[in-house]
Amino acid sequence: MEELQGRVRPVAADEVIRGLREHYRGAGDRVAVVEGGRTWTYAELGNRVFGLAHRLGEAFPARSAEGRGVFGVAIDRSLELLVAVHAIALTGSAYCPIGPDDPVPWQLTVAQTSNAEAVLVAGDAEDHQAIQEAFGKTFLVRRDKSAATDFTHARVHERTTSQVIFTSGSAGRPKGVLCTYGGFANRIRWMQERFPLRTGDRVALKTPVTFDVAGWEMFWPQYAGAQTVIVPPGAHTSPEALISTFNQHAVTVAHFVPSMLRLWLRADGARRCPDLRMVFSSGEVLDAALVAEFARQSKGELHNLYGPTEATIDVTHFAASAEPRRPVPIGRPITNTRIYVLDQAQRVCPVGESGEIYIQGIGVASGYLNASEEDSARFLPVLRDAPPGWGTFRTGDLGRYTTDGQIEFHGRLDGQLKIRGQRVEPAEVEAALCEHSAVVQAHARAHRSSMGRPLLVAYVVLDASHGMTDPVGELQEHLACHLPTRSMPSKFVFLDPLPLSSHGKVDASRLPEPGRARPDLKSPFEEPTKPLEKLIAGIWAHVLDLDEVGVRDNFHDLGGDSLAAVEISFVLTERLNLDHDDPLIPRILMDGSTVAQSAAMAALAGVKA
Repeated sequence: MEELQGRVRPVAADEVIRGLREHYRGAGDRVAVVEGGRTWTYAELGNRVFGLAHRLGEAFPARSAEGRGVFGVAIDRSLELLVAVHAIALTGSAYCPIGPDDPVPWQLTVAQTSNAEAVLVAGDAEDHQAIQEAFGKTFLVRRDKSAATDFTHARVHERTTSQVIFTSGSAGRPKGVLCTYGGFANRIRWMQERFPLRTGDRVALKTPVTFDVAGWEMFWPQYAGAQTVIVPPGAHTSPEALISTFNQHAVTVAHFVPSMLRLWLRADGARRCPDLRMVFSSGEVLDAALVAEFARQSKGELHNLYGPTEATIDVTHFAASAEPRRPVPIGRPITNTRIYVLDQAQRVCPVGESGEIYIQGIGVASGYLNASEEDSARFLPVLRDAPPGWGTFRTGDLGRYTTDGQIEFHGRLDGQLKIRGQRVEPAEVEAALCEHSAVVQAHARAHRSSMGRPLLVAYVVLDASHGMTDPVGELQEHLACHLPTRSMPSKFVFLDPLPLSSHGKVDASRLPEPGRARPDLKSPFEEPTKPLEKLIAGIWAHVLDLDEVGVRDNFHDLGGDSLAAVEISFVLTERLNLDHDDPLIPRILMDGSTVAQSAAMAALAGVKA
């Protein structure tokens, strides 16, 4: 049993930042990062990191010997992002990722709740004017070369906070997870020991910065002395853009959430990217059919990882392509981690019996920022005493041990959802909806489209006296001020009243399916008349599960998202007899927020329906 529950091994809290500093000082002219057509050596990147660390130290003197608090980072994937997070780490401070594409009110909420000393931004003044006006304390990360050639990194301890990352909260408010340097060092060291990167390896930085997976993408390559290939902002949702970037820079290591892995494989991504030798998948359930399809296309390795944000990215691993199984297990614990499956009385479940997954290990976070008593209870220790520096987290996930020591994931105890790999708490969405003066009741739940996309559906009861003329538009505008982009509902269903059980709770079994009716938009329905308009409107309707789509309807108002756009690109390619990599497809999608605009773009290129 002890072998299955992970080994206890010492790990230095500063191991990762020590590795960064050593490579920046000693790797010299070796390439460290590639962004577009430009490359930076370890010396060049190191000078920028050391320079920013010095500037942060001068502008924000240490509060104590253990660091300088928290810095927000509102920078998309770029050289500046790497410079920012590495410099913050060297100062012994914590970084708090802020989604650059999230609504400014949400960015402000994250920055203020995290008690950030300042928000690091990049680019021209107009790029960050909104957050500058909202938050006030911004700090510009410059791309120009620094003269600094070294920086003595600050002392950190196992439980020193390394990152504050916000997740959706079941109580209707976001929760800041306090990750630690000890947990992060253990996670990165395990990854390098288990999957050694070579100096010639090129790791794709493709994950949105607010998703915890971005943590290992941003630190593992330079810790190991390998290279980072930065995937341009927005390109992570396009299979063709990923295939192009991977091949242009001979990427060897990448991560996908299963929903994006499915679309990438549909474009023959694994077959068309022969340099990829390792692909990691996490954030959602990995289906055995995806594993089989990956094996048909590639001789590379596919690995399944599992872990909540509260336990520093991942806590279990399964070599999916090496041992095909149905269902695909989440695997065994990583180093310095124990996984328990307990029943409602917190007794260990027998092998094969399902129970709640508890994590015990050095990777468990210190807790939540400003945690309530209920939230703090999720970190209370259970069973035997943990080794010094270890914590315990009650996940709310269900699972079981198999006879050969693997763990299988069996869903959630509560209503928590995963949308495109990121956590969404229905209660948070419901609370935000109920803050609107016209909303009497609200309920949110998951729904799977006919194309297999996970969607968030909001069921809403409105106050008729409010007289909303554009309920969908007004609620979308309202939610954009209260929620991150990932938590926005794709569909709204208006009821009066919500069906309740005998206990007064929403009876989910009596909620109607979202249906295929076109949303009640402010703009009136205008029927497509031209052949290309009819073709494109039909494709949108098919992918978005709608009976009809008007020629002037906005894609996002209809519930479209990045995964829906990818699905549309596949169908467009087939219907218009184009190649998957034809540059016209992304132009039609990116420049056409309405059917009319998409059809005009296609017609301009000489395409006929």
